[in-house]
Amino acid sequence: MFLLRLSLLLLLFLPKTQAQEWYFPELKNYTTPGLAPFDFGVASGDPLPDAVVIWTKLYLESNKPEVVNWEMATDTMMQNLVQTGEVFTYGTDALTVKVDVRNLDPGTTYFYRFKYKDKFSPIGRTRTASQNAELLRLAVVSCADYASGYYNAFGHIAKRNDLDAVLHLGDYIYEYGVWRGGPRRMRRHRYREQIPDKTCTELRDYRTRYGQYRLDDQLRECHRLHPFIVIWDDHEIANNVTTAGTSDGRAIANWEARKAAAKQAYFEWMPIRENPERSIVRSFSFGNLAELWMLDGRLEGRSPQATSPNDPALNSPDRHMLGQQQTDWLLSGMAASEAKWKVVGNQVVFSQLNDSKVFDRRPSVRMDRWDGYPSERQHIFDVIEEKGLNNIVVLTGDVHTSWAFELTADPADRNRYNPKTGKGVVGAEFVTPSVTSFNFDDIVPKAICAEAKRRFKKKKNNPHLRYVDLNNHGYLTLTLTQERAQADWFFVKRKDRVDTRVQLCASRHILAGGKKVEK
Repeated sequence: MFLLRLSLLLLLFLPKTQAQEWYFPELKNYTTPGLAPFDFGVASGDPLPDAVVIWTKLYLESNKPEVVNWEMATDTMMQNLVQTGEVFTYGTDALTVKVDVRNLDPGTTYFYRFKYKDKFSPIGRTRTASQNAELLRLAVVSCADYASGYYNAFGHIAKRNDLDAVLHLGDYIYEYGVWRGGPRRMRRHRYREQIPDKTCTELRDYRTRYGQYRLDDQLRECHRLHPFIVIWDDHEIANNVTTAGTSDGRAIANWEARKAAAKQAYFEWMPIRENPERSIVRSFSFGNLAELWMLDGRLEGRSPQATSPNDPALNSPDRHMLGQQQTDWLLSGMAASEAKWKVVGNQVVFSQLNDSKVFDRRPSVRMDRWDGYPSERQHIFDVIEEKGLNNIVVLTGDVHTSWAFELTADPADRNRYNPKTGKGVVGAEFVTPSVTSFNFDDIVPKAICAEAKRRFKKKKNNPHLRYVDLNNHGYLTLTLTQERAQADWFFVKRKDRVDTRVQLCASRHILAGGKKVEK
């Protein structure tokens, strides 16, 4: 009894943990009245046939563990409860609440909420993975720089009732400080200021940046209404980052501490299933219709970028985008899969892309794309050919623009690829535009954009290219049936203010067993 009383007395004199110790105090200015302590809303993710992760985060001052209750039901009034529970949340993870709800039914829509003391969170909607569905539809997003505009793409996705999940392929946040340089045209396209007013390097920085993004009404609502399947790219950590702790060839200061902080913040804020390694590499099954592999092309195995097209290391088999272990996992998984479609969630453009005649006349290799890691990519194609795999769909973000490619090992080699017959085609790559991050016409006049597009589309430059748009922001959807895989590009009307007018502007598809990407 004496020890218990002593412990209680000590607790009274412990320094009180403030929310400001986890976040910069300016974050409070972005909150919405009436939501506290669930200011950041609710979210769900990583849907399995029998499980889904539900998430929230308390925004309050506390110096002790807090108890949060949760409920999951099959109706919007939360009357037909199927599961309930109670969890503790701690200051060590800034009062994050994450529950991996198990023993659910496949292909089922559920509703959930949290309760802290006498306050309820907003009611979220989620869905488990289907196992016998005839159709799967995923929204695909990437590159949502808060400073570059308003999240109208997320607002539009939130209103849709025909989605199974949202795939976020990276650059969920941008780690940059307040950016005031660059061409005047780019400066005109900075619509909102990020906090903190510095580059994120420490845990408090990253937490605050995620917090600001998640206080955006449109993103918060999108998370509330759809399960997310997420991977990071570089800006969740540092620009063009590699496992060696380099960014554009330069060493990152305090790399191990910064990487640990960035990963911790990501797992605190994302509705991603916990694992000891904090790895984002995982797969999802949607019955015999599709299997999805989510890759880590940044922190799992990526070697430093080559310095130039003349760098002797460029073609070395010892250089990796994924690393041997992840590559073997991906290829063995695809070879063993009985699903019709093998879908890969990937950060950077996988297909070869010749832009040497677009920007200048010299040979050009963009070192941060898969073009900068040709040996590992060739190995992947060699195994695909050896195993006789097809119906592969690669989904990509990163480049802020929209593309469709026929997936082939070497589009310049007529012995391996014939654009007329489809010889050598094993599937398609579809690239989603940025939600807000700058694209071509944010930087240069539209006349130059039009000329760049013309040069990209020249058959002698990119014979496997089937669609390109360099100017628009938005998202794409991937719709899969047993017969076809179709990408539809939805572009927002504007990003300088909240405006959810969105137009379906392009579609491309490939048939099951097909060899051509077509309109």
